[in-house]
This record gives sequence, C-alpha cells and structure tokens, in this order.
Amino acid sequence: MNIKEIEGLLKRYYEGETTLAEEKLLKEFFSGDHVPEHLLPYQPMFRFFTHEATLTLTEENQEKSLNRRIEQYREETSIVRTHPGKKRLYYLSGIAAGLLILISLVFVIRNEAGKRQHDELANPSAELAYTQARQALIMVSVGLNTGIDAAQRFKTLDNAMAQIQRINKYYNYQTQFINPEWIQNPSTNK
Repeated sequence: MNIKEIEGLLKRYYEGETTLAEEKLLKEFFSGDHVPEHLLPYQPMFRFFTHEATLTLTEENQEKSLNRRIEQYREETSIVRTHPGKKRLYYLSGIAAGLLILISLVFVIRNEAGKRQHDELANPSAELAYTQARQALIMVSVGLNTGIDAAQRFKTLDNAMAQIQRINKYYNYQTQFINPEWIQNPSTNK
C-alpha cells in the first residue's frame, strides 16, 4: 500500500470517517515490519488494538478483570482522610490566632490612647492652640453668615427689578395697541 494512502487513512481514522475494512488495512500495515520512520509512533497503538482484539475473556475472567479495575480506580481516587483530632486542632489553632490578634489590637489601642493623654498633659500649649483656632473659626463662620444675609437682600432686590421690567414691558405692549401713531413717530407725541 502507498504511504500517501496510509497517511490519508490515518487522517480519516482520527476524524472517525474510516470503515472497518480501512481500519483493518491500517492494523495490517502497522503490524508489519516495513513501517516508515515518521509513522513509527502509530505502530504501538495499532499493535495494541490487534492484540486486544484477539483476547477473549470468559465470564468469570471478565468479572475478575472488572473488579480489579474498579479497585484500582478506587485506590487512585481515594481521598486522603484526616484524623478527627487534626480537624479539631485546625479549628482550635484558628480560634487561638483570632484571639491573639484581638488581644494585640486592644494593647495597641490602649497604648495609643495613653500616649495622647500623656502628650496633652505634658504640653498644655497644644490645648491652648486648639481653643484659639476654634474661636477663630467660629468668628469666620459668623462673618460668612452675615455675608449670606446681605446676599439674600440682593436677591430680593433682583426679584423686584424683574417684576418692574415685566410691568414696563406690559405697559409698552399696551401703548402699541392703544396709540399706534406714537410708535411710528415718538418725537411728536410728547
């Protein structure tokens, strides 16, 4: 058989498009000794298929083989079981770590509070500076509030001016319909 045909059959074989006769040709070709070097990796697979096809098992041998394979699978996939005491140890170590963190946080917070209190007692000028800054900020706040009140008065004045302009527009509109000559020649109507 031609090597090109064998390569084509291999391609079709891996795509699942070969017939039983073509698969038999492939098995016969790879069972022989004249396999090209680039096709040698396929030879053990086809020899295995040929060898396995010749084996026949009795019903008893099939059951033993199946049980052996099941046990082998169970051994491979068995979960490593931990001792119950180890689980308890993991939980207890987690609780101990949490408590250790909590206790250390309490000591750190107490230490920081003690430092602040010590600094305030040792440095009275900091408290004085704080009260003076607070008083200054209160004075600025009062000044801003009076400025806002003045701005409110200007807003009221703006609203009044807008109403006066509306009245003025209305008046001009009325005079156009009442005295149209005045619009055409306003200099003569004084």
